[in-house]
Amino acid sequence: MTAAAPLFSDPYRPAFADFVANRREPDAIARLRREAFDRFEALGWPTRQQEAWRLTDLSALQTLALQPPADALVDAGTLPTLDGPTHRLVFVNGRFAPGLSHVRELPDRALIASLGQALMTHPERIEPHLDRLPGLEQHPFAALNTAFWEDGAVVHLPRGTVIEEPIHLVFYAAAGDMRLHPRLLVVLEDAAQATVVVEYRGAGRALNAPLAELDLGAGALLHYHQIQEEAPQAFHLGAIRVRQDRASEANLHLISVGGQLARTDLAVLLDGEGASCSLNGLTLARDQQYGDYHVRVEHAQPRGTSEQRFKSVLDGKARSVFDGMIYVCPGAQKTDARQTSRNLLLSRQAQAHSNPRLEILADDVKCGHGSTTGFLDPDAEFYLRARGIPAAQARALLVHAFANDNLNQIRLTPLRERLARLLADRLALDITEG
Repeated sequence: MTAAAPLFSDPYRPAFADFVANRREPDAIARLRREAFDRFEALGWPTRQQEAWRLTDLSALQTLALQPPADALVDAGTLPTLDGPTHRLVFVNGRFAPGLSHVRELPDRALIASLGQALMTHPERIEPHLDRLPGLEQHPFAALNTAFWEDGAVVHLPRGTVIEEPIHLVFYAAAGDMRLHPRLLVVLEDAAQATVVVEYRGAGRALNAPLAELDLGAGALLHYHQIQEEAPQAFHLGAIRVRQDRASEANLHLISVGGQLARTDLAVLLDGEGASCSLNGLTLARDQQYGDYHVRVEHAQPRGTSEQRFKSVLDGKARSVFDGMIYVCPGAQKTDARQTSRNLLLSRQAQAHSNPRLEILADDVKCGHGSTTGFLDPDAEFYLRARGIPAAQARALLVHAFANDNLNQIRLTPLRERLARLLADRLALDITEG
């Protein structure tokens, strides 16, 4: 493997020394930070000579003089909302904003709170889980997050706890030229259930490098939604770790429509017999936007099921990448795993790169993958136009049908309807401009 260049690690060294000098937190967390920063320095800044980063051009990011986050005031009207009762935590520039947040009455011992505050009041519920999940040991921005996170959200539900209301977590970047490292920890003990909606928004150019850790006990159920709609100049380099115990179910919906460069690395470990996960991703990119999903699903135990459905709609000079791996361990018999990547190009200059992969070390499995990339079907467009539908509207209808299929997988009605409106507005603008 080609060694990573040390470029860009030097500016972080004094920043890390200043950061930890002003922290007051348990020794175990301080130790995790030091270990993570050492890991970042060992990994180095990723380059295109590394296979995992071959198609991710970070040169524009390297020219920015990024500063630590600062306090800021935000008008509540600029923040996204969900209709109906919710538990809501808002973070501005990576810091908890209690005046914009509210948590409804919770069952006994259920915890939905600022991670920084909970670390002071309930360290025994944070320390055993933070930075414990496997899958992203070689990810430099995950290491940076562990080293530099200031705050974030924690959702910890005891055995059998069911939270009916959605848990809405909003991370907002109020200005540009900042580096942000928000953290999310979700722990669902056996048979617990929750619906989580995470939204990344922003008004300026920033590096947002979030890390989410989702740990599901036996029989737990998680519906997780992530919407990345940051400023056009922003850089989003996020990571998600998931570990699932026996008979647990995780449904992840990942929507990316903002940012100059948006990449999410997702590692799922099905670590219990009969665990199942569904990964549903949609990228809408235009102009010179870049959208990237790197996904690894590891089946470590028998009778696990997984399904990956990723789509992109690209206009202008936009580019997308899907790199997906299904890994079936020895002994993970009766695994059923599927993976599809479909890409729709609205411009001759748009590019989609798809790399679905399988590595199977068991002999009694059902696994499959596939990928398609192409333009709108001229026959379908002709069919609509022959029935009196104008050309622009016909194109919009076809694109909407392609993308809306992924949105229909979202069970949370208020969010699905809001995203459908966003999709319609975005496609109407793209078709009109095109």
